[in-house]
Amino acid sequence: MPWRFQRRITIFPGVRINIGKGGISTSVGPKGADVNIGKHGVTTNAGIPGTGLSYRQRMGSPGTWIGIVTVVAGLGLFAFKNIDKIERWFGASTPAVTRSTADGATPAPATHSGATTADAVIASAVPASGMRYVRRANSVLRAKPSASSPAIAHELKGAKVTLLAVAGVWSKVNDGTQEGWMRTSVLGETPPKTD
Repeated sequence: MPWRFQRRITIFPGVRINIGKGGISTSVGPKGADVNIGKHGVTTNAGIPGTGLSYRQRMGSPGTWIGIVTVVAGLGLFAFKNIDKIERWFGASTPAVTRSTADGATPAPATHSGATTADAVIASAVPASGMRYVRRANSVLRAKPSASSPAIAHELKGAKVTLLAVAGVWSKVNDGTQEGWMRTSVLGETPPKTD
């Protein structure tokens, strides 16, 4: 039986270097929907995890567009499910949030090196109330309103949380056991549809 060697090194989410007996190649995209670039050219790979079903197509062949569309869809799904990791990796900052004072004037947002700090977002939060439903599985509950703040819980799709305050793209909530901050975009007033 011939020997086989293969090693994958993740550079950052969605990008891997593959080292094997046949040489070095690069894979871009999530597992099951990626593009492989190596000495033999560019190959698209698409598969359904857990089923053993997959589709592989070398670029330039008649069915190339099927592979490309599948990989693009896979990358979009990967980005949607891992938005917090992507923001943390690229250092995306939270947009500035303003609030009105008692006399109706709107003060300039507090900034630090051009970006709104978590403490400034907390200070700008407006008290709120009501029940909200988590619309995306594995949504992160954070200690502070910042993508770099530690995760204190991962909420299930459809989980109920109590709204405590809103500060633009962040909402302070209580999940029944602890308080934290979640992205406003992952919260809805009605239960999400089940898959």
